Amino acid sequence: MSVIKKVSLCTLALLFVTMSAIPANNAEQVVFSDTGASMTLTGNANASTTPFGFWIWCAAQAASGSNGGYQNGNACQGSMYFYALQTRASGVVGFVTENPPNSGIYTMHVVEGTAAQFFSHTLHPTFTCTLANTTANPPKGPGNTVQVNCIFIELGGGTGSDTDTGAVVNITGPDN
Repeated sequence: MSVIKKVSLCTLALLFVTMSAIPANNAEQVVFSDTGASMTLTGNANASTTPFGFWIWCAAQAASGSNGGYQNGNACQGSMYFYALQTRASGVVGFVTENPPNSGIYTMHVVEGTAAQFFSHTLHPTFTCTLANTTANPPKGPGNTVQVNCIFIELGGGTGSDTDTGAVVNITGPDN
């Protein structure tokens, strides 16, 4: 057999094996994002409203056979910004819950900071927020509703809330 035929056969065999392999055993993941929303502030010394946005990714359910780590901790990481209160986006970390179980309603609990700050116990956030999609098993993509509630420890203090009807919600994984 010529070298070209052997290489072609090997390539085809490898392609066939790759295509027929057992599917990936992925964790369930949840992403909420939006830009250009407007949050109403209460008791804030700096503003009564602020443009804000967020992009947060969470591991909502560990893959079967997971050895631990962020998947089992339902870990979240991302960023949020509040333009009337600060001039830059801030990193956030936290965790996600699904309540009731298997409902497709997820609540992200996040604080300003990084994973390194969290694990070294040096986290001193200036805000903390919860974000929750309001529709069970929402369609992927934009046009979803996410309720956002924040407490500002600094940045003028007070609280903020918004029912964001233009958010992207993307839930992926074994059940979605």
